[in-house]
Amino acid sequence: MLIIAEALLIVLLLRGRAGRTRARRDEQVRFETLQSQLSGEVSANALARTRGDQEMQRLRQELAHIGRVSAMGELTASLAHELNQPLTAILNNAQVAQQLLESDVMDVVEMREILDDIVADDKRAADVIRRLRRLLRKGDLEYVPLDLNEVVTEVAQLVTGDAAIREVSLRLTVAPGLPSVRGDRVQLQQVLLNLVLNGLDAMGAPASGDRILGIRTFRASETFVGVAVRDAGPGIAAKDADHIFEPLYTTKREGIGMGLAIARTIVSAHGGRVTAENNVDGGATFQFILPADTAATR
Repeated sequence: MLIIAEALLIVLLLRGRAGRTRARRDEQVRFETLQSQLSGEVSANALARTRGDQEMQRLRQELAHIGRVSAMGELTASLAHELNQPLTAILNNAQVAQQLLESDVMDVVEMREILDDIVADDKRAADVIRRLRRLLRKGDLEYVPLDLNEVVTEVAQLVTGDAAIREVSLRLTVAPGLPSVRGDRVQLQQVLLNLVLNGLDAMGAPASGDRILGIRTFRASETFVGVAVRDAGPGIAAKDADHIFEPLYTTKREGIGMGLAIARTIVSAHGGRVTAENNVDGGATFQFILPADTAATR
Protein backbone atom coordinates (compact mmCIF):
# COMPACT_ATOMS: atom_id res chain seq x y z
CA MET A 1 0.00 0.00 0.00
CA LEU A 2 2.90 2.35 0.79
CA ILE A 3 4.35 1.75 -2.64
CA ILE A 4 0.98 2.48 -4.30
CA ALA A 5 0.58 5.70 -2.29
CA GLU A 6 4.08 6.84 -3.24
CA ALA A 7 3.34 6.06 -6.88
CA LEU A 8 0.12 8.08 -6.75
CA LEU A 9 1.98 10.98 -5.14
CA ILE A 10 4.61 10.90 -7.90
CA VAL A 11 1.89 10.85 -10.57
CA LEU A 12 0.15 13.85 -8.98
CA LEU A 13 3.43 15.72 -8.72
CA LEU A 14 4.23 15.01 -12.37
CA ARG A 15 0.76 16.11 -13.45
CA GLY A 16 1.14 19.32 -11.45
CA ARG A 17 4.53 19.96 -12.98
CA ALA A 18 3.15 19.26 -16.46
CA GLY A 19 0.26 21.63 -15.81
CA ARG A 20 2.60 24.32 -14.64
CA THR A 21 4.81 23.70 -17.67
CA ARG A 22 1.83 24.03 -20.01
CA ALA A 23 0.75 27.17 -18.18
CA ARG A 24 4.20 28.67 -18.51
CA ARG A 25 4.29 27.68 -22.18
CA ASP A 26 0.88 29.27 -22.79
CA GLU A 27 1.99 32.36 -20.92
CA GLN A 28 5.18 32.51 -22.99
CA VAL A 29 3.16 32.20 -26.20
CA ARG A 30 0.83 34.99 -25.09
CA PHE A 31 3.84 37.15 -24.16
CA GLU A 32 5.54 36.52 -27.49
CA THR A 33 2.31 37.28 -29.34
CA LEU A 34 1.85 40.52 -27.40
CA GLN A 35 5.50 41.41 -27.97
CA SER A 36 5.09 40.80 -31.69
CA GLN A 37 1.97 42.98 -31.78
CA LEU A 38 3.69 45.79 -29.89
CA SER A 39 6.73 45.53 -32.14
CA GLY A 40 4.50 45.76 -35.18
CA GLU A 41 2.71 48.81 -33.79
CA VAL A 42 6.01 50.49 -32.93
CA SER A 43 7.32 49.81 -36.44
CA ALA A 44 4.11 51.10 -37.99
CA ASN A 45 4.20 54.24 -35.84
CA ALA A 46 7.88 54.80 -36.67
CA LEU A 47 7.15 54.39 -40.39
CA ALA A 48 4.20 56.77 -40.17
CA ARG A 49 6.32 59.28 -38.27
CA THR A 50 9.10 59.00 -40.87
CA ARG A 51 6.63 59.50 -43.70
CA GLY A 52 5.13 62.43 -41.81
CA ASP A 53 8.57 64.02 -41.37
CA GLN A 54 9.35 63.48 -45.04
CA GLU A 55 6.05 65.06 -46.07
CA MET A 56 6.68 68.00 -43.76
CA GLN A 57 10.14 68.47 -45.25
CA ARG A 58 8.66 68.35 -48.76
CA LEU A 59 6.05 70.96 -47.86
CA ARG A 60 8.71 73.21 -46.33
CA GLN A 61 10.78 72.97 -49.52
CA GLU A 62 7.70 73.74 -51.63
CA LEU A 63 6.92 76.77 -49.47
CA ALA A 64 10.52 77.96 -49.63
CA HIS A 65 10.48 77.62 -53.42
CA ILE A 66 7.28 79.66 -53.63
CA GLY A 67 8.96 82.29 -51.48
CA ARG A 68 11.92 82.49 -53.87
CA VAL A 69 9.64 82.81 -56.90
CA SER A 70 7.75 85.59 -55.12
CA ALA A 71 11.00 87.39 -54.30
CA MET A 72 12.12 87.15 -57.91
CA GLY A 73 8.85 88.76 -58.95
CA GLU A 74 9.78 91.82 -56.89
CA LEU A 75 13.10 92.05 -58.75
CA THR A 76 11.64 91.83 -62.26
CA ALA A 77 12.28 95.46 -63.19
CA SER A 78 15.85 95.56 -61.90
CA LEU A 79 16.74 92.18 -63.42
CA ALA A 80 15.38 93.27 -66.80
CA HIS A 81 17.52 96.41 -66.51
CA GLU A 82 20.57 94.39 -65.47
CA LEU A 83 20.18 92.05 -68.44
CA ASN A 84 19.37 94.85 -70.88
CA GLN A 85 22.64 96.67 -70.21
CA PRO A 86 25.04 93.94 -71.44
CA LEU A 87 22.68 92.95 -74.26
CA THR A 88 22.56 96.56 -75.50
CA ALA A 89 26.34 96.79 -75.27
CA ILE A 90 26.71 93.56 -77.27
CA LEU A 91 24.39 94.93 -79.97
CA ASN A 92 26.26 98.24 -80.18
CA ASN A 93 29.64 96.54 -80.42
CA ALA A 94 28.39 94.13 -83.05
CA GLN A 95 27.12 97.02 -85.17
CA VAL A 96 30.47 98.82 -84.88
CA ALA A 97 32.22 95.60 -85.90
CA GLN A 98 30.02 95.38 -88.98
CA GLN A 99 31.00 98.91 -89.96
CA LEU A 100 34.68 98.08 -89.53
CA LEU A 101 34.32 95.03 -91.75
CA GLU A 102 32.79 97.21 -94.48
CA SER A 103 35.62 99.77 -94.38
CA ASP A 104 38.51 99.67 -96.83
CA VAL A 105 41.10 99.19 -94.11
CA MET A 106 40.08 97.28 -91.00
CA ASP A 107 41.71 98.15 -87.69
CA VAL A 108 42.60 94.74 -86.27
CA VAL A 109 43.40 96.12 -82.82
CA GLU A 110 40.05 97.89 -82.56
CA MET A 111 38.24 94.79 -83.82
CA ARG A 112 39.98 92.69 -81.16
CA GLU A 113 38.91 95.14 -78.44
CA ILE A 114 35.32 95.06 -79.70
CA LEU A 115 35.25 91.27 -79.64
CA ASP A 116 36.72 91.25 -76.12
CA ASP A 117 33.95 93.62 -74.99
CA ILE A 118 31.32 91.39 -76.58
CA VAL A 119 32.68 88.32 -74.78
CA ALA A 120 32.81 90.19 -71.44
CA ASP A 121 29.23 91.48 -71.79
CA ASP A 122 28.02 88.04 -72.80
CA LYS A 123 29.60 86.53 -69.66
CA ARG A 124 28.02 89.30 -67.60
CA ALA A 125 24.54 88.50 -68.91
CA ALA A 126 25.13 84.78 -68.50
CA ASP A 127 26.16 85.37 -64.89
CA VAL A 128 22.87 87.15 -64.15
CA ILE A 129 20.94 84.25 -65.67
CA ARG A 130 23.04 81.72 -63.75
CA ARG A 131 22.28 83.41 -60.43
CA LEU A 132 18.59 83.50 -61.29
CA ARG A 133 18.49 79.84 -62.27
CA ARG A 134 20.30 78.85 -59.10
CA LEU A 135 17.84 80.72 -56.89
CA LEU A 136 14.78 79.51 -58.77
CA ARG A 137 15.79 75.88 -59.05
CA LYS A 138 13.66 73.32 -57.29
CA GLY A 139 15.40 70.28 -55.88
CA ASP A 140 16.75 68.49 -52.84
CA LEU A 141 18.68 70.38 -50.21
CA GLU A 142 22.46 70.26 -50.48
CA TYR A 143 24.22 70.78 -47.16
CA VAL A 144 27.81 71.53 -48.13
CA PRO A 145 30.62 73.76 -46.80
CA LEU A 146 30.00 77.33 -47.98
CA ASP A 147 31.96 80.56 -48.05
CA LEU A 148 29.48 82.94 -46.41
CA ASN A 149 31.12 85.99 -47.98
CA GLU A 150 30.64 84.48 -51.42
CA VAL A 151 26.99 83.63 -50.68
CA VAL A 152 26.33 87.20 -49.53
CA THR A 153 28.21 88.81 -52.43
CA GLU A 154 26.11 86.95 -55.00
CA VAL A 155 22.89 88.24 -53.42
CA ALA A 156 24.29 91.79 -53.28
CA GLN A 157 25.07 91.61 -57.00
CA LEU A 158 21.55 90.39 -57.67
CA VAL A 159 19.85 93.30 -55.89
CA THR A 160 22.22 96.11 -56.91
CA GLY A 161 20.00 97.13 -59.82
CA ASP A 162 16.86 97.12 -57.69
CA ALA A 163 18.53 99.29 -55.06
CA ALA A 164 19.60 101.77 -57.75
CA ILE A 165 16.06 101.98 -59.13
CA ARG A 166 14.80 102.77 -55.62
CA GLU A 167 17.57 105.36 -55.19
CA VAL A 168 19.11 103.44 -52.31
CA SER A 169 22.88 103.06 -51.88
CA LEU A 170 23.90 99.48 -51.23
CA ARG A 171 26.98 99.01 -49.04
CA LEU A 172 28.53 95.57 -48.71
CA THR A 173 31.15 94.86 -46.04
CA VAL A 174 32.59 91.35 -45.75
CA ALA A 175 34.73 90.24 -42.83
CA PRO A 176 38.01 88.64 -43.89
CA GLY A 177 38.98 85.17 -42.76
CA LEU A 178 35.51 83.93 -41.85
CA PRO A 179 35.24 80.17 -41.30
CA SER A 180 32.92 78.38 -43.70
CA VAL A 181 29.40 77.34 -42.77
CA ARG A 182 27.60 74.14 -43.69
CA GLY A 183 24.30 74.60 -45.42
CA ASP A 184 22.23 74.87 -48.57
CA ARG A 185 23.40 77.81 -50.69
CA VAL A 186 20.03 78.52 -52.30
CA GLN A 187 18.08 78.56 -49.04
CA LEU A 188 20.62 80.76 -47.24
CA GLN A 189 20.59 83.19 -50.17
CA GLN A 190 16.80 83.16 -49.99
CA VAL A 191 16.99 84.23 -46.33
CA LEU A 192 19.32 87.12 -47.14
CA LEU A 193 17.33 88.13 -50.23
CA ASN A 194 14.19 88.36 -48.11
CA LEU A 195 15.91 90.53 -45.49
CA VAL A 196 17.37 92.81 -48.18
CA LEU A 197 14.04 93.26 -49.99
CA ASN A 198 12.33 94.01 -46.67
CA GLY A 199 14.99 96.63 -45.97
CA LEU A 200 14.49 98.22 -49.38
CA ASP A 201 10.72 98.20 -48.87
CA ALA A 202 11.17 99.87 -45.49
CA MET A 203 12.92 102.77 -47.22
CA GLY A 204 10.22 103.10 -49.86
CA ALA A 205 8.76 106.28 -48.40
CA PRO A 206 10.81 109.49 -48.75
CA ALA A 207 12.80 110.22 -45.62
CA SER A 208 15.49 112.59 -44.49
CA GLY A 209 19.08 111.43 -44.19
CA ASP A 210 21.08 108.98 -46.22
CA ARG A 211 19.18 106.20 -47.98
CA ILE A 212 21.69 103.45 -47.32
CA LEU A 213 21.17 99.73 -47.00
CA GLY A 214 24.13 98.04 -45.36
CA ILE A 215 24.95 94.34 -45.66
CA ARG A 216 27.82 92.94 -43.66
CA THR A 217 29.22 89.61 -42.55
CA PHE A 218 30.81 89.24 -39.14
CA ARG A 219 32.31 86.83 -36.64
CA ALA A 220 29.68 86.46 -33.90
CA SER A 221 31.80 84.20 -31.66
CA GLU A 222 34.36 81.43 -31.84
CA THR A 223 31.71 79.04 -33.15
CA PHE A 224 29.24 81.31 -34.98
CA VAL A 225 29.34 83.67 -37.95
CA GLY A 226 26.62 86.04 -39.07
CA VAL A 227 25.07 88.35 -41.63
CA ALA A 228 23.39 91.68 -40.79
CA VAL A 229 21.15 93.86 -42.95
CA ARG A 230 20.76 97.44 -41.72
CA ASP A 231 18.19 99.80 -43.23
CA ALA A 232 17.37 103.48 -42.74
CA GLY A 233 13.60 103.08 -42.63
CA PRO A 234 11.11 103.91 -39.87
CA GLY A 235 12.12 100.93 -37.73
CA ILE A 236 9.96 98.22 -36.15
CA ALA A 237 6.80 99.38 -34.41
CA ALA A 238 6.45 98.25 -30.78
CA LYS A 239 3.21 96.38 -31.56
CA ASP A 240 4.95 94.37 -34.28
CA ALA A 241 8.22 93.55 -32.51
CA ASP A 242 7.07 90.25 -30.99
CA HIS A 243 5.18 89.03 -34.06
CA ILE A 244 7.17 89.81 -37.21
CA PHE A 245 8.55 86.26 -37.51
CA GLU A 246 5.16 84.63 -37.05
CA PRO A 247 3.50 83.01 -40.10
CA LEU A 248 0.85 85.14 -41.83
CA TYR A 249 1.76 88.23 -39.80
CA THR A 250 2.64 91.15 -42.05
CA THR A 251 3.15 94.89 -41.80
CA LYS A 252 2.92 95.36 -45.57
CA ARG A 253 -0.30 96.34 -47.30
CA GLU A 254 0.09 93.60 -49.92
CA GLY A 255 2.21 91.18 -47.93
CA ILE A 256 1.22 87.61 -47.04
CA GLY A 257 3.36 87.35 -43.92
CA MET A 258 5.45 84.33 -44.91
CA GLY A 259 8.84 85.77 -45.88
CA LEU A 260 10.28 86.21 -42.38
CA ALA A 261 8.59 83.03 -41.13
CA ILE A 262 10.26 81.03 -43.90
CA ALA A 263 13.56 82.75 -43.16
CA ARG A 264 13.35 81.78 -39.49
CA THR A 265 12.52 78.17 -40.39
CA ILE A 266 15.48 77.94 -42.78
CA VAL A 267 17.94 79.48 -40.33
CA SER A 268 16.71 77.22 -37.51
CA ALA A 269 17.13 74.17 -39.74
CA HIS A 270 20.76 75.27 -40.23
CA GLY A 271 21.32 75.41 -36.47
CA GLY A 272 21.21 79.21 -36.26
CA ARG A 273 18.82 81.96 -35.24
CA VAL A 274 17.51 85.19 -36.76
CA THR A 275 16.79 88.38 -34.82
CA ALA A 276 15.65 91.95 -35.41
CA GLU A 277 16.08 95.18 -33.50
CA ASN A 278 15.74 98.91 -34.00
CA ASN A 279 18.86 101.02 -34.48
CA VAL A 280 19.63 103.81 -32.04
CA ASP A 281 19.93 106.31 -34.89
CA GLY A 282 16.87 105.09 -36.79
CA GLY A 283 15.94 102.18 -38.99
CA ALA A 284 16.25 98.52 -38.10
CA THR A 285 18.79 95.72 -38.35
CA PHE A 286 17.87 92.14 -39.17
CA GLN A 287 20.58 89.55 -38.74
CA PHE A 288 21.09 85.82 -38.58
CA ILE A 289 23.93 83.74 -37.21
CA LEU A 290 25.02 80.26 -38.26
CA PRO A 291 27.38 77.74 -36.68
CA ALA A 292 30.80 77.59 -38.25
CA ASP A 293 31.64 74.36 -40.04
CA THR A 294 34.30 73.07 -37.63
CA ALA A 295 34.88 69.95 -39.72
CA ALA A 296 35.91 72.06 -42.72
CA THR A 297 38.45 74.04 -40.70
CA ARG A 298 40.34 71.06 -39.30
